[in-house]
Amino acid sequence: MKRSKFLFNFLISSILFALGLIACKKNVNKTEIDSTNKQDTVAAQVVSYQMIWSDEFEGSSVNTSKWNFETGGGGWGNNEQQYYQSSNATVANGMLSITARKEDVGGRSYSSARMITLDKRHFTYGRIEARIKLPLVQGLWPAFWTLGSNIGSVSWPGCGEVDIMEHINTDLGILGTMHWNDGNGYKHRGGYTPISAGDYHVYRIDWTPTSINWSVDGKVYHTENIANNFNSTEEFHRPFFLILNMAVGGNLPGQTIDENMLPATMYVDYVRVYKIADSRKIPLGQTITLKGSTNKFVSSEDGTAAMNCNRETAGNSEKFIIIDAGEGKVALASTSMGKYVSSENGMQPITCNRASIGDWERFDWVVNSEGKISLKGNNGKYVSSENGSQAMTCNRTSISDWETFSLN
Repeated sequence: MKRSKFLFNFLISSILFALGLIACKKNVNKTEIDSTNKQDTVAAQVVSYQMIWSDEFEGSSVNTSKWNFETGGGGWGNNEQQYYQSSNATVANGMLSITARKEDVGGRSYSSARMITLDKRHFTYGRIEARIKLPLVQGLWPAFWTLGSNIGSVSWPGCGEVDIMEHINTDLGILGTMHWNDGNGYKHRGGYTPISAGDYHVYRIDWTPTSINWSVDGKVYHTENIANNFNSTEEFHRPFFLILNMAVGGNLPGQTIDENMLPATMYVDYVRVYKIADSRKIPLGQTITLKGSTNKFVSSEDGTAAMNCNRETAGNSEKFIIIDAGEGKVALASTSMGKYVSSENGMQPITCNRASIGDWERFDWVVNSEGKISLKGNNGKYVSSENGSQAMTCNRTSISDWETFSLN
């Protein structure tokens, strides 16, 4: 839920960039969820999660032992037009309904509701998700998001903000964004994905000490690196609280409201939070080097050329941070410049020059029986050192010596 005048421009650019599953059932296992991606050697299990908090909305009213209501008008830092009041949030038939109405309340022409877990429950790392159905109405701005619990002492954006899902107007896609202060001022980064926003979907972040992944129905569409406070992201290693709300008007959707479509409702089936229960086999967040079969090191080449495996010694250009890229996959970030290794989909030699993580920057981490590892790209092919004789590729259909690497 943005609080900055810069965000409308960000949304437009995100949508323009983006333009070029079945919803999860409510009776899923409530004890543990494993994110496992089995390989043809040893299973590369990145993270498993165990549920620690949820609201299934099975009563007859909002559970105030879990949620507080924020009430009032005032624009909420975004020039919103509604007055928030508790009566606009109801629970029935296992569902939370947050409804925007056309009515005069507190000097405002519209009403809605905003619920938070501040002073009730706070979370650092884990999986946070909700199953939600959104209204497609001009002027509405429903969101499922988080704020740093220290907002009362450091204010925004120094507290940090993670928007798990934001939707505006009649758009068929949603936004996932992070906001923070990098020491020089306000920063934001995020992604957009087109979906059938008027249907039920599970909106999720997987938040670890190394990364934040945004997904819809289990499909990751955006990843941000926060390992070792990359890009001054120390805000995202502290406790956050949850927020559900639906604004009417504001900086992001604009101030044109389709009153003929009101009342309109955002339906929430559940909200669930899982802690990281285990992290196995993969050295997430650690800085590593990769040594090929010739005992030479893999080099990022500082992103200026295709990668090679021909270095006698390891400097900063030969060091990588292992990032959890979601769906049981990893990304490799160069320590010398923060760019990501790309498989180039096997169509040309691999590089280390990507500023963000897409499919070509995600790899399966395959642990071989002798303790070495291999990397499988999005194309189903393996990364090869090419025996150090030419630039590295990601086009091998099987693992041999050239496709195995030692960790150092």
